[in-house]
Amino acid sequence: MEPTSRAKRGISLCLVRHGRAGGNRAHIFNGSRRDVPLTALGRKQAKELARNWTGKPDAILSSPMKRARSTAGYLARKYRLPVVVVPDTHEQNIGKWTGKSAVVMCKKHPDYFFRKTNGKISHYLKKAPGGETWGDILKRARRFLAFVRKTYPQKRVVLIAHGVFILACVSVLTGIKPPKLWDLHVKNAHMICERL
Repeated sequence: MEPTSRAKRGISLCLVRHGRAGGNRAHIFNGSRRDVPLTALGRKQAKELARNWTGKPDAILSSPMKRARSTAGYLARKYRLPVVVVPDTHEQNIGKWTGKSAVVMCKKHPDYFFRKTNGKISHYLKKAPGGETWGDILKRARRFLAFVRKTYPQKRVVLIAHGVFILACVSVLTGIKPPKLWDLHVKNAHMICERL
């Protein structure tokens, strides 16, 4: 069997959610306005992610948020690579709901949230009062993917970012849309890999 040429392989993109950060366990909306650090568990998850990673990446990209940059730092140290911060990959701007409980806001304002395939309300926002809409996040995801295609042809690229942004990238790349998209929930320090 003839090996696949590098030209045919294209870009390998691994989208990784940061380790657990303050507020994650309690489902607090940190968004892009609360730049919270990793918890002790989050640091442990980031260390394990780096320790178990196989196949040296060509580039390690990160959201500008502390929780993402810290997670990326462990992988960067392992491979002695710089962390390239990409502003478009930040967490959703939650606007007036920053710091509030997603569980509480789901109950109070269900029309702001997407539903899952089983009909239950998700914690994913259609829009955030004074913040970003799902459409805004999709636009950022398209810009980011265009940047990767232009900047890293035929490379192995890792992005450390946030669950909502990662799922927006997956939606753009695969065509999977809500509510089915929410079945792909990305846990802390877990990844989804795609070919571009």
